[in-house]
Amino acid sequence: MSFRLLGVRNVGRGRILAYQRLHLRTGEGTTVVRDVIRHPGGVGVLPVWGEEEVTLISQFRVAVGENVLEIPAGKIEEGEICPTEVASRELWEETGLRAGRLVDLGEILPSPGYTDERIRLFAAQDLVWGARSPDGAEDREARVITMKTSHAVRMIESGEIRDAKTVVALLRWLARTGVGGLDGRPT
Repeated sequence: MSFRLLGVRNVGRGRILAYQRLHLRTGEGTTVVRDVIRHPGGVGVLPVWGEEEVTLISQFRVAVGENVLEIPAGKIEEGEICPTEVASRELWEETGLRAGRLVDLGEILPSPGYTDERIRLFAAQDLVWGARSPDGAEDREARVITMKTSHAVRMIESGEIRDAKTVVALLRWLARTGVGGLDGRPT
């Protein structure tokens, strides 16, 4: 079905997000209204230590009111055009890690029903520890956790890891590398 944009009303703007109301005509000729959140996009980085371990962070997420176990991630700031530079910055700020190599794991649309947000995922390899440089209250209170890759997979299966970008990044990495019995081949 094709949709034709009839009009856009800017409803509100926050520090990061913009809220718009779209008026559209459907292929059937009816008019519909859809609310959309505009987002500048972001990155997520899965730090991997060979095939055995990954590093995640546990931080409080105000929107859901709880600590979330997730990969380091952040939004693309105005004027930034290179996702790998953003990924390197977020990795360092949130964990203190520097990566010798970033592997592109592709893009995800975390919730295309209401937002245009796109997140570019990476795996970080050849890691070196350094001092964290947290940016924001949540980052300052975050805990950096390194765990066995197999344990992270069990935490996904049990529902302890529920963050979508984290689940996708880890499963894409495992499918790409064949670790954990996931080799990316259809059965």
